This record gives sequence, C-alpha cells and structure tokens, in this order.
Amino acid sequence: MKIIEVETAKGDKLYGCLYGEKFKDVCVIVTNGTGGNIFENNFLQIVGEVLEANGISFIYAHNSGAFQMIDTPSKDGRRKGVTFECFDECLDDLQAFVDFAKIQGYKHIILGGHSYGANKVVFYLSQNQNEPIEKFILISPTDTTRLKESEKISAEQFMPIAEKFDKENKLDEIIPILFDGYNFFTARAFFDFMQNKNAKNLPVYSKNKDFSQLRKIKQRGLFVMGENDSFAFGDTQKHLNVINANSGRKDNITKMIQKTGHTFRGKEFELAQIILDFIVEK
Repeated sequence: MKIIEVETAKGDKLYGCLYGEKFKDVCVIVTNGTGGNIFENNFLQIVGEVLEANGISFIYAHNSGAFQMIDTPSKDGRRKGVTFECFDECLDDLQAFVDFAKIQGYKHIILGGHSYGANKVVFYLSQNQNEPIEKFILISPTDTTRLKESEKISAEQFMPIAEKFDKENKLDEIIPILFDGYNFFTARAFFDFMQNKNAKNLPVYSKNKDFSQLRKIKQRGLFVMGENDSFAFGDTQKHLNVINANSGRKDNITKMIQKTGHTFRGKEFELAQIILDFIVEK
C-alpha cells in the first residue's frame, strides 16, 4: 500500500491509499463516509488487499469529510474534516482522484463510496456524465433525510446556537457540543449537513422522493449493505430494492450481507469478494 497525494482544482491537498500500484488495467476508487479514513475503516483495507491480490488497483480516496478535524488548512485557509465540511466540495474531491487515475493510464475506472460517500458518488456521477467511469459502487448507502430526522434532538439543540452564530457572523466557529454524540460542526457545516439538497439524493424514506440524480447515472451499479445496518431502519433488502428501482438502469446488482452492519465487521472478506465479482464480471 502506498500513500498518494492529489490536488483539487482549488489547490487543496487530499490523500489516499493506493493498493496494487504496479497494475494499470482496472482502478477502483472508493471514497469515505462521515469521518471515515483508512486507519479506522478496516473493511476497506481488506477490500484493497483482496483486489490487489487479484491484479486490481484500489484507491481509498479521502474526501473533505475524512477524519473529524484536519489541522492543515486548505488553500483558502479553511480546515478540512467533518467539522468543517460542505457537501458540494465532493465534486472537486472526487474529480482529483478520477484525474489521478486517468493520468496513471488506467484502462478501466470504477467509482464507489461508503455511507455519506455513496451520496457523494451519486452527486458526482450525475454532474459528470462524460467521465470515463465504467461502473459504480454504493456501499452502505444512506438516506440523509431520514438520518437527519432520527437526529432531531441534536438538530433542535444545534439550531438556536447555529442561528446565533450566523447573526454574529461566526459561521466558521465550532458549535461547542457534539452532534448526536458523534462529531463537532461549525455553524456553516451544520447548516450544510441539514439543508443541502444535493446530498438528499437517495431518499428511500422521504415522502417527496427525488431520485433524479440517481436516474441520470448511465453506468451499471452495485448496491451492497449489511443486514443489520441501522441506516436501513430494519429492512435492508427493501432499502436496497428502493434504490435499485429508482436508478437509471435495471441491470444493477443488489447484495445484502447477512449478520453484519454498516462497516461489515466480521464479513469484510465477503464484501471484498462481492466487489471483486462485480469488477471482473463479463
């Protein structure tokens, strides 16, 4: 495994982990979910190792929402990490890794994302239909609208503070309590997480469903989740079926892995095999 550095169009640095550097045929790029990173997402390390063992290159591509906080400032002075992230930055983030793969001369590029990263892949592909991406993979895809409803208590605690910071012109100040007991947000990042319509592109449970981004994607997809993924709210197969039914193609593949959850603990190799089978299928 090799650490790589890419530069976005804005001049920001992002890091990734490249498995199978010597191979130049197929490159699979998978980007992280909220706070995800190569050090804590063991299942993607195993995916990388399995693909490398089968002659396939794999890049775990950190986006602007990797880790909780990254101290190194971006070119415009803003810090990175979930605490500071705005969803639309994913377009530049993913483009930087796709460009890296193109420069390296890979013949086949497959793009995937885990959790909130899946929403970013859907948004990116809907906006970049002419990029040479052959297939896409959504790993543990989430309906961010339903997720936000389940975090209503945190949202109600955060909103008055965020609105106060907004009035005081302190949008980039960190709200001093954990959101849902998990991560910090600046007021700007909190507003973006709650209100950005571009991120609400897998509305499995929403009353007013808008799958238009997903329907724009021309590539064939693999949609895979763990049976016990809490973001499927008790019916993982239905969750996957709704996404598939609202996609732009009818030959996608859905896979539910038994007895595991959002990060596939204990079933990492099964996930890796499913991804490998999808890549090498004729």
